[in-house]
Amino acid sequence: MTILRYGTLDEMLRSYDAGTALLLDSAGPVSDAFIMSRGTRDLISGPVGSGKTTAAVKRALRAAMRQPPMLHNGKRLKGAPRFYRLNVYRATYKDIWQTTVPSWCKILDENKGVGKLVGSSPRPGQYTLDFDDGWGPIHFEANFLAWGEDADPDSLGGTEATDAYLNEMPTLREDLFINLGRTVGRFPNRGEIGLPDDPAIPYGAIFGDANAPEPDSWVYRDFWGPEKPEGYRHFRQPGGLDPNAENLKAVGRTYYTAMVEANRHRPWWIKIKVHHKPGYNRETDVIYADFDDDLHVSMTPLKVYPVLPVLVGIDGGLTPAAVFEQELPDGTLNLLAEVVITRGDEFDLAEGMKVIMGSARFAGCEFAIQCDPAMDAGDDLTIGSMRARLAKALGLPSLAVKLAATNDPESRHAPIREKIKDGRRKLQVDATHCPTVRRALAGTYQYHRTRGTAERGRAVKNPDSHVMEAAEYGAMQCGTESARIRKTERIRQREAKRNRAAGGKPQRYSPLARKVR
Repeated sequence: MTILRYGTLDEMLRSYDAGTALLLDSAGPVSDAFIMSRGTRDLISGPVGSGKTTAAVKRALRAAMRQPPMLHNGKRLKGAPRFYRLNVYRATYKDIWQTTVPSWCKILDENKGVGKLVGSSPRPGQYTLDFDDGWGPIHFEANFLAWGEDADPDSLGGTEATDAYLNEMPTLREDLFINLGRTVGRFPNRGEIGLPDDPAIPYGAIFGDANAPEPDSWVYRDFWGPEKPEGYRHFRQPGGLDPNAENLKAVGRTYYTAMVEANRHRPWWIKIKVHHKPGYNRETDVIYADFDDDLHVSMTPLKVYPVLPVLVGIDGGLTPAAVFEQELPDGTLNLLAEVVITRGDEFDLAEGMKVIMGSARFAGCEFAIQCDPAMDAGDDLTIGSMRARLAKALGLPSLAVKLAATNDPESRHAPIREKIKDGRRKLQVDATHCPTVRRALAGTYQYHRTRGTAERGRAVKNPDSHVMEAAEYGAMQCGTESARIRKTERIRQREAKRNRAAGGKPQRYSPLARKVR
């Protein structure tokens, strides 16, 4: 439990419930780790009611108390004041004044003498607080700012701050997050507080909070994966019905069970707001509705087994893709690696595939390749089909790249759907090597719906649909001999069978005679 004391603030905070919670209560270990972190790019995410806003306020106060005092003539004087400025962002001033400011002032209540708020919608607001934590005076300042669709990154000039807090981070544009890097750590700057110019001593942070984001958002890309950009940290709280759910002392378990009961007809909402899993904040007809990011994703790289064939699925066109898979003896399908070409041809795809096929991870493996039947179009032309050109670029015979039995959408979806239906764990996605497949399964791979009707069409074409279709073509080999036995082993078994039929003597086989001579 993280218990903070704020010196002269303590008595005022004890006079009301939210202030007392700020002094005594801990939402849980994830929240505590976020509060005490000195990271410069941090996100705390959790279900509704998990105490994220309180954690952000605690973190800001903790950062203010850690702030070195200002220098005077190059010297640090005992009892010198400390200054901390936090810029708080939301998408609109309506969000600021209807959601963020009320939440903030519930925790730091100016009506109880804890600080002062000035400003009104639709303009910026400012909250100021002066207190002494026992080590000297602190001037704490929070500026509430909006960053809308028409905001210009150049307008951030003159908004220098110590730290920045992005409330509901996924609702904000990525360019704000990028450009805030030049505003934090600027008030006061390192020189004014005598902080060494050493990257090992962090100063100037951007932190935020969020519910589970949409799988095609920049927040999902940068914070949800196993290989985050350097310096990015994700503090992910458990879902509201998880045994380790946080902030239950404040909201209670029935807070979540009641929400589930009231929204059973909105499973997409429950998934995000209660279970804290990435999804869409609207009803969408996702193709793999049973996919569970926690259940079906491996955050550590999956092992490749050379004794088993590697199934390779390929989707063609101008955005070709390939996915490498293995079906284990227990029926589990491991999605091991992907090749995604955003704009290119079969030769670009072949180059990407050769990098994977020749890597140490796939050493000694044999590959069973299957592609979209449409890739055989033009096989009677001089230049041949896309399938033939891909095989040649891979250094393989044309027939080594087999055609899938069908490209009917529902037939394609069936093998993977069978692996995950009803909560089965027969699918594992390597999050490190298959980030696009993971995102597609999380919800970007959707049916096209005709507005105003219940008619369901083919999959919506987007940057993720092509690699997902490649994964499906590979998975269509599940349960076949190609998925269970390596090609060389199948040849050896056939030769052994022929030899036994000939009394153990190697014989020449004539396919025309249909018998051993």
